Amino acid sequence: MKLIERYIFQRAGIAVLVTLSSLVGVVWIIQALKELDVFTTKGQTVVAYLALTTLAIPMLILAVIPIALLLATIYAVNSLNANSELVVINASGASSWVLVKPLLVLALLCSLFTGMVGHFVSPWSLLTLKVLATEMRADLVQILIREGTFNKIEKGLVFHIAKREAGGVLRGILISDERDKEKSIIFTADTGFVKRQNDGAVLLLRDGEIQQRDAESNSVTVINYNSYVFDLSTFASKVSVGSLRPKERTTIDLLNPDPEDRYFQKRPGLYRSQIHERFSEMLWPFTYVIVMLAFAGQARSTRQSHGSAIGAAMLVVTILRGVGFSAISATKGDASIVWLVYALPLSGIVLGSWFLITGRPVELSPAAQMRVDSVNMAIAKRFDALMERLPISRRRAAGVRA
Repeated sequence: MKLIERYIFQRAGIAVLVTLSSLVGVVWIIQALKELDVFTTKGQTVVAYLALTTLAIPMLILAVIPIALLLATIYAVNSLNANSELVVINASGASSWVLVKPLLVLALLCSLFTGMVGHFVSPWSLLTLKVLATEMRADLVQILIREGTFNKIEKGLVFHIAKREAGGVLRGILISDERDKEKSIIFTADTGFVKRQNDGAVLLLRDGEIQQRDAESNSVTVINYNSYVFDLSTFASKVSVGSLRPKERTTIDLLNPDPEDRYFQKRPGLYRSQIHERFSEMLWPFTYVIVMLAFAGQARSTRQSHGSAIGAAMLVVTILRGVGFSAISATKGDASIVWLVYALPLSGIVLGSWFLITGRPVELSPAAQMRVDSVNMAIAKRFDALMERLPISRRRAAGVRA
């Protein structure tokens, strides 16, 4: 790369990293707050909590990378135009390739990173997350030692331990099992303790009773017992290959599914949709960059409304992206719609490339440009009015009279 190309690449690359880090940080915070009950109520360690919240990030990165690249391209192009650097580049006789080349290289890096995450990292993280969640749900020993609270293990199953004594003895045990809609069972016991086994764990109950209610007849059966074994290993069911969703499988597995796989037999459309979604995601970084450069890659004066060109480009890529999501969803039930999944990003690439090669900026008609400018001016006035009212609102909230 030439010096000016390295300068543009460095500016846009830093903007991508900053934007991507910010968006991923926001997503992680939302995910962490969502799973906070794992740490506060289910007795899990900080390491398990961080692992559970972090493993969901790769799947979300797929949607964040193109957005980060788009915002970085807007920042780079707008700052170059605002500082009259685009004017200098054009005046020096340099071709538009000076601006296009570094941004296309950046789009290529984002595309390869998207492919790596989509084809390999995201399936691995989702599978690991599923295994971790299963193990955490099965680790009832950590939950059972929390005395005096009702602990919901899963939907319809609640444990309560009144007191825990030395030696692992549990007192005042109550287990409510309503997972079966046709009947509900309540286990009570004076004492009990957890015993580890090679294939799991069991809860040994002493001196209690079992109350079983039949939903159809509304009859209640009471059984007294001296000793009862409650199997805890049922919550630690291993994750089998047949139980994996398409998102939890690598692309190699999706391309060569087992014909005997029940999931594949029931919903083959999900496999097809997931395959084409992963490959088409690698095209969108190029679409975002090329469309944005086609609209706003040329030097413009203030009168030519560079901001309106950026807004129009964002509108185009938003429409293309929205239709793209609908096309991916449609491929689940109709294989003939697959071509549209690739046609949408490729159409943006081809049309945008034509404008870049010919050196013609994409421009709106005068009437449309006036309408866009009027909308922008209205938004700007509304924003300025809100900023002027903000100090007054703060004084009123603080109880200060004007």
